[in-house]
Amino acid sequence: MKILTLIPVLAALGFAGCSSAPPSYGDQISTRGDSVNAIGKQWNDSNEAKAKGAKMIEKGQRMIDNARKDQTDGEQMKVDGQRMIDESAQKMLNSEADYQKIRANPVPSPVQP
Repeated sequence: MKILTLIPVLAALGFAGCSSAPPSYGDQISTRGDSVNAIGKQWNDSNEAKAKGAKMIEKGQRMIDNARKDQTDGEQMKVDGQRMIDESAQKMLNSEADYQKIRANPVPSPVQP
């Protein structure tokens, strides 16, 4: 049993020990009512915690799903970036080769009369 459930029971027993008369029927019902209230509060608190836990699970799963999507997007971005680097490097080499061809065949200077 939880402490909250035991408190009213212990209080009733403590009061019963102090007095010589047994607790009245009303006292017994009141003590039992306090115990039932404590059980009800515990159940409500647990129900709220259960709902909060379910929301945490849902949020955690959304975070995981978003992280997986971000990871996939990041990996694709790296592939695209490497492709861009490779293509650009090849275009630079082609430009340099084209320039060397032009330098190999200079335009003749016009002859001055």
